[in-house]
Amino acid sequence: MDTRTKGAWIVHHGHKLSLVVNSLEYETILTAGKAGVLLSGLSANEQVSLPNDKVDAIRKAARVSKTELPALLKSLSDLGVINVGKSGIEVLGVTSHAVLEHTAHLYDSMSPGTREHAALEFAELVSDIPQEQRVAIERVSDEFRFPTSDAQDFIVQCEEIGFADAESLDGEKKLYFNGNIFRRKNAKKMEAVFSSLSTEDVRRFVAFDQVLREQGAAMLRRAKTELGDQLFDKLHAVGALDVSEVANTQERVLYVTRPAAFGKFGNPFADDALDLARAFVTCLTYGMTRRSSGTGRITMVKQLLRRLIEGQWVGSATAIGEDYRVLEMKRVVELRHSQGSRYDMRLLKQEIGELAYEVISLGEAAESALALRGAPVSQYTRPEEIRTLNRKKQNRESRRATADILTALRTGVR
Repeated sequence: MDTRTKGAWIVHHGHKLSLVVNSLEYETILTAGKAGVLLSGLSANEQVSLPNDKVDAIRKAARVSKTELPALLKSLSDLGVINVGKSGIEVLGVTSHAVLEHTAHLYDSMSPGTREHAALEFAELVSDIPQEQRVAIERVSDEFRFPTSDAQDFIVQCEEIGFADAESLDGEKKLYFNGNIFRRKNAKKMEAVFSSLSTEDVRRFVAFDQVLREQGAAMLRRAKTELGDQLFDKLHAVGALDVSEVANTQERVLYVTRPAAFGKFGNPFADDALDLARAFVTCLTYGMTRRSSGTGRITMVKQLLRRLIEGQWVGSATAIGEDYRVLEMKRVVELRHSQGSRYDMRLLKQEIGELAYEVISLGEAAESALALRGAPVSQYTRPEEIRTLNRKKQNRESRRATADILTALRTGVR
């Protein structure tokens, strides 16, 4: 796989490993993944100087502990992308794509083990087409020279950690896949999915997909209304739809996006591996659907994004100080106080704005305007986390429907 895709899988696996108690077998992936997320938080398109208190806030947002920080900063310094001083650090201008490449280079420099290489390759394999357990074991055994028993243990470990999902076809067979399966070659894969759906389900999905193409995102309740709960759960479980969440102390709002939408250069997985463009689109959609005109409801989103991409400050509005705190912590945007409760905003990562611009709707989203319940947006939950949680809640009938789609993918896409 290419360097950027490799870096994307390292970040993906690093998120999964951060939830595992004992991950020593994959500590190189975990360390490199954390370094990549930290570098993303520290960097912008232009060279910047960050004081120590800002670095500390960024490392908290990246879920890096105080004890881990010195070693990660040294690794990034050795890569030549930051300079560490007594009062803070200097960070070279680094795009999100460059972050992934640096992550992959750091991983390679740390002498990773064979299982770690296999974990990245296996994830890439099952993101293309679902793989039957027997075939997956054979391929891992042949490519990495694992004894069959070790290959079996490795595949089970990948499932347990979350590098890949597994779905049983019957009492003996399993199919392995992951949530990135619809981020590439989406058209052919959707044709295969359609073969497992009824004519009415295909009609509903095509109609809702057109809504997402036109608007960029839609609230979850609209998706379930137009698709029905059963069809939505079926499509979400296999990764044919993404769901992101923004939340504050008084409400949580979920938005649906197309997995393949965030691909400016042909690889939606690598283009937005850090989920920054999805977070941006989700926060913008929140501003279009949950804000009142008095606090800064977005009505001309295309013009707003163009100004941000050009490097201009936009504002001032109360909503800017409240709806973009998550993006401020991730260093996608920078905020400055204007007056009272009003703030201005500018974009720090131009390519994230460009991805969002491609995806987001022209004008207002077609949702009724609802008054915000008062509290600022303080949390963003990635699509993969939500999909994983919902997969665990699937009942037997829903799992059977998921297996039907995966079987259609495996037999219908070549």
